[in-house]
Amino acid sequence: MRVNNSHRLLFDSGTAVPFLETPNKSGKLSGGKPKYVIIHYTAGGSGNSAINVFRNPAHKASAHFVLGHDGAITQMARLDEKCWHAGRSKWDGLVGLNSHSVGIEIANWGWLKGGNGNWKSHVGTRVEDARVIVARHRNGGALLGWEIFDEVQFMTCVDMVRAIADKYGLGPQHILGHDDISPGRKQDPGPAWHMDKFRALVFGRAEDDGDVEQLYRVESSSGLNMRKGAGTTFDVIKLLADGTQVLQIESDGAWWLVSEIVEGEPDVTGWVHSHWLRRI
Repeated sequence: MRVNNSHRLLFDSGTAVPFLETPNKSGKLSGGKPKYVIIHYTAGGSGNSAINVFRNPAHKASAHFVLGHDGAITQMARLDEKCWHAGRSKWDGLVGLNSHSVGIEIANWGWLKGGNGNWKSHVGTRVEDARVIVARHRNGGALLGWEIFDEVQFMTCVDMVRAIADKYGLGPQHILGHDDISPGRKQDPGPAWHMDKFRALVFGRAEDDGDVEQLYRVESSSGLNMRKGAGTTFDVIKLLADGTQVLQIESDGAWWLVSEIVEGEPDVTGWVHSHWLRRI
């Protein structure tokens, strides 16, 4: 992907991504270009529902992009225009990040209530156990369920932000979450979004190793359940301690089949959620 001189995002083919203009915007960004990219979740069930909100003047909210569960991109404002996605916000001496940033809204319910077999969104929509992680937000708060992001969403967003960063000269420090610029007030994109991994992929720090086997380390103070299948409904084989090394074998979306490394060799094999793994 790339961004053209009209501040539109283009696919590799040169075709512009679909554009549905929002009326909810006000002039140009400070300096005529973005200094930051802000990642959000929509707190809704689909990309279309967010698009409908952002096209309605009564809602007084908008973002430059909406990214659906299937990776479909909709641009809703040019990247030199000021949208209304950040609200009360500040970062690195700047107040009011609407004037300085591009907003990307990703279809995702965010935090959930309930428990295994009964996870629900804030409006009561059921969410399958396999689409949920349980975590505490890094800014504090209770243990909650969080809807995972689809792999196609994550990788499409990598391509989008790489194109934006290339066009406007942005670095890893310019890619933020709404929870960075409005801590306490906002929780998105939340614990289900791997921000460090995301920045690394955008800026090319992850190597293309082809068929080379990949080692990862568990990063979870409470450990990580290894299960018999790809989802929380499957029985737990064992609890992998924080710092355990594992070898990735295959993946089913965010769930990975791994082998625990014991004394330098693969040992017990099972499924884990990749959110809690970091590449070694």
